Amino acid sequence: MTIKSMWNDIKTMAWDTTRNFWRKGKKLITNSWEKWVSLAQQAATKGMNLINISGEEEMSAMKSDLSELAPSAKNTIATLISHSKFKKGIQLPPQDLLCAKITSYSYMEPEKRPYQVDEYYLEPTYNTPFHCIYLNHKEKICIIGYRGTEVNETKDILSDAQIILWVNAIDPRVTWSLQLFDQVRKSHPEYKKWICWHSLWWTLCYIVAKHRKVDYCCTFNPGSAPNKIFILMLTDTLQKKEWTQKIHTYKIIWDPISTFSFVGETTSFFAGLKLNPIDYHRMCNYYDRKE
Repeated sequence: MTIKSMWNDIKTMAWDTTRNFWRKGKKLITNSWEKWVSLAQQAATKGMNLINISGEEEMSAMKSDLSELAPSAKNTIATLISHSKFKKGIQLPPQDLLCAKITSYSYMEPEKRPYQVDEYYLEPTYNTPFHCIYLNHKEKICIIGYRGTEVNETKDILSDAQIILWVNAIDPRVTWSLQLFDQVRKSHPEYKKWICWHSLWWTLCYIVAKHRKVDYCCTFNPGSAPNKIFILMLTDTLQKKEWTQKIHTYKIIWDPISTFSFVGETTSFFAGLKLNPIDYHRMCNYYDRKE
């Protein structure tokens, strides 16, 4: 078995896993589990040096995934893949590691979030179960961390699946996210606005970045799907629209949720071998609060 054919099989199973994830929510089951483990073990014996995916190889591996897309959409994704970065091991620059920390803390109960993160301080007014805001008063930077999808919460999965599958594209959270940003802009007009997000709430993060004056946007394993709104965002990236130049997208190879995520400047990481494909998706890959 060649590394390319092995990669094709893994990508096919990852896409099947994504479909199960959307349809069944919490009951995420990989029907070809034994084959997945076998392929993972073979990859391990080949060594990480062989899993250094180039744009051409990535595109070849995704042929089956892209078969249902229009030719223009295929060409857009192919170009974006060729321009993205691929790295072994997860290493984030300081400001993106900071965003990873705050994104991770957004999953915590409000009263358990740390008051200080580096030189940033929690803003009590905006400390809710759905988001947290940290301020650097010296540098005048405001970071909004939106709580992403909790993979163990069925209601999160089903709601996000409606957006991704284009069943309920006008989700109330879109309006809520824009309103929150507007409130912060009014209460802290002199601060630069950064936003960060994880998982299937990628739509909201990118919509805020597109329709509001965001100074920086950092997303981690953002969900993706070949629907109209996402293809338009990919096209904006290809055309280097101004709003996409402020976005940094981080994704992990073999994460079944972020397969098509190439909005803004994209970096894909090879993060070792995991038996459960959904483990590639978790926020703890970027920052583990237990450490």
